[in-house]
Amino acid sequence: MTTSASSPILDDALSVVADYLDATARTTHERLGDVAGVAVTVGHAPEAFTVGASTELAARVDRTQLDLGVGPCLDTLRSGVGAYVPDLATDARWGDYGPAAAREGAASCQSVPVQFEGTTVAVFKVYAAERDGLSGEQRDLARQVGLELNGGVAVARHLNRVATELDDMTAMTVHRRVIDLALGIMMERAQVDAATAFGLLRTRSQQGNTKLRDVAQAVIASVPAAGAGDLVPPYDPHGW
Repeated sequence: MTTSASSPILDDALSVVADYLDATARTTHERLGDVAGVAVTVGHAPEAFTVGASTELAARVDRTQLDLGVGPCLDTLRSGVGAYVPDLATDARWGDYGPAAAREGAASCQSVPVQFEGTTVAVFKVYAAERDGLSGEQRDLARQVGLELNGGVAVARHLNRVATELDDMTAMTVHRRVIDLALGIMMERAQVDAATAFGLLRTRSQQGNTKLRDVAQAVIASVPAAGAGDLVPPYDPHGW
C-alpha cells in the first residue's frame, strides 16, 4: 500500500487503512483477553512496517524483528504460512530475535497471514507473556481475525486504487490546462491554428526528448511578466 508520490487524496485513503488496522489490533486484543499485545504488519519483506499495535510491548517486539530482518512474522509474510511459536526464548530459527523478544516480554506468539488475491500482504500477530501462553481458543480466534482482515484489506486496496485514479485524473486536468495555455501563446506568436501549434509543440518535445508538459511550461515561462512593458514576442522556430 505504498505509492511513488504523496497527495492529499492518497494520504487520506492510506490514513483510513492505517486507522482501520490499528483499531482492529486494539479491538482484537480485547476479544482475546489476557495477551501481551496484538499487532499488524504490512508490506513485503524486508520493506515491511507495523501499522497497528494494541500495546507498546507489541510495537517494541515488532520493531526488534523488523530491525533484525528475521522472525516468524517476516517468515509468514514471505511464505504465506502462519506459525505458532510456543517458546521464543529457546527457538533458534531466527538467531537473536527469539531471546530479544522474550526479554521485551513476549514469550510466545502467533502469526496469521492476511491475503489479497492470493498474495500475503499483511500479518496479524498475537503475543503472550507466558511460554505457550495462547490457548487453542485464542489461536483459533486469531486465525478468524486474519480471515476477517482479508476482506478489510480488499476494501483498503480498493480505496488505494480509487485514490490513485483520482490523483491521476487531477494531474491530467492540470497538465491539459498547461498545454492549452501554451498552445494559445504559440497560436498568437506564430499566427497559426491550434492543430499547427500542437504540431510545433510536439516536434519540440520529440527533438528534445522532453515531456510535452515540460515543453508547454517552458513556453508559458517565456512570456514576459505582467507590467514588463513588452508584447508577446513573435514566433521563433529556433526557440520560444
